[in-house]
Amino acid sequence: MKTLKLNYQKQILTLLIAIISISLSAQDTATNRQKGNILLSGGALVHYTMNKFNNNKSTSFTTNITPKAGYFIMNNMVVGLEFTVNTSKETLDGLFGEREIISNGFAIAPFTRYYLKNGFFAEGLVGLGWKKNSSGNVIIIEGESNSIKTNTFGFRVGAGYAINLGEHVAIEPSINYSWERDKRADVPSTTLKNTLSSIFLGVNFTVFL
Repeated sequence: MKTLKLNYQKQILTLLIAIISISLSAQDTATNRQKGNILLSGGALVHYTMNKFNNNKSTSFTTNITPKAGYFIMNNMVVGLEFTVNTSKETLDGLFGEREIISNGFAIAPFTRYYLKNGFFAEGLVGLGWKKNSSGNVIIIEGESNSIKTNTFGFRVGAGYAINLGEHVAIEPSINYSWERDKRADVPSTTLKNTLSSIFLGVNFTVFL
């Protein structure tokens, strides 16, 4: 048993050393972050949850895609645009039957990122977004719609590390803080606002041209 445990630990250590070695060797010869180069990057999230409280049950399926493109205005510094497209479908099964809530959203945000020579980077962005929630199988009050439109304003700051897999390709894990505020777009006079702040980990696949 002890031998198996030692072998497992040696394999993990060997894998980590290999990844670090590849990254460091790529960093030494990398020319992918020079002025005039282009950055193309993207990440995706697919999320399924199920919640049950007494006889009430809800399930949700969410997808979130964040492509971005940027231009190096100087060595190691890139500016560009990030796009976010998200969709979600939540099904509520309760006392009054089944109900569906479908949400679709889109956001655009200019960003800037600066790389250090050792591969670490810092990034910041500020953006605007639009979201629409539609509900099915619900009682609609006369004059009211079963869809809600919201405008979103937010920002995000983060730091990460570029693991170069070659001169033009990198995997970039990062830790981020985000803040956003939603406000009803179809009721201009309302003062109701919803704010959300979060800390999360992300991984992007990046190509340098």
